[in-house]
Amino acid sequence: MKKAALIINRKSGKKKKPPVEYGVLRALHGQNYEVEVLYTDGSDAKELAMEASRYAELIVSSGGDGTIGEIMDGMVECGSEAALSILPAGTVNDYTRALGLPLDMNEAIRNLSKPQKTIEADVIRFNGRHAAYLIALGDFMESFTSVSSKVKNRFGILAYLYAGLHALFTMKNYRVKIDADEEKVMSDSILTIVANTSSVGSFDQLLPEARIDDNHLHVINIVPSTPKEIVEIIIAAFRGRLTGHSNVHYMRTKKLFLDTDRLEVMDVDGDAEDFSAMDIEVVPACVRINVPEGHAE
Repeated sequence: MKKAALIINRKSGKKKKPPVEYGVLRALHGQNYEVEVLYTDGSDAKELAMEASRYAELIVSSGGDGTIGEIMDGMVECGSEAALSILPAGTVNDYTRALGLPLDMNEAIRNLSKPQKTIEADVIRFNGRHAAYLIALGDFMESFTSVSSKVKNRFGILAYLYAGLHALFTMKNYRVKIDADEEKVMSDSILTIVANTSSVGSFDQLLPEARIDDNHLHVINIVPSTPKEIVEIIIAAFRGRLTGHSNVHYMRTKKLFLDTDRLEVMDVDGDAEDFSAMDIEVVPACVRINVPEGHAE
């Protein structure tokens, strides 16, 4: 019998969710898997993934983007050969969106019973660690991720416009240095993003050029902007045209050095962490992601 590990972050998301264990066990038992269920509060997901990689052919992540990042960090560090399946139990679920997988948990669990194919996913390495898809700087990102799914679904772009304009009056500029082989940037900024997925901050097509298996990092930097320009930027982001705005600098690279003059906090896969200057690079095709056969991103 094949072996699988289900890693559940019971703290993921902002609302109560029905337990997923029974559905996952039923789906995987039908695929001839013996399943071990492991629980995390997020702080030890990396270690659980490393331990599970010793015996499991499949690891299933039930959590948010931060949990996925921690699991991937552990898998890459130990050279795991296991495949990874993803269940969307977080608040934003950017990684699930980027894969084009269902955000409904029941549908995602049903997908585990279907024949699977594998995507060879890149990860982001920074200062000896790994992120699944995102490093972001600046207060502007928080204004986007704070928009709940319920509010977003009801008000659409108006919810983002309100959040972005509200943030304009409280966010502080910072000076960023980006040093890549392709070009160098030194600029006052309100938002800097290094990502390898199209979905960022629940904008499904913030970086439409990005794919998790294109072996590149996608970098944007937004300079301080007027209220009118903020509205234009948010509309462009909503339409998948952010990189074309004149206040948005976009580059595609494999590695870079990133530093700022004053920031103390950054966003890594949706979670706040202490900021420090960092060397960042893409690590190509190092995690095998399971998706249903016939699935198209």
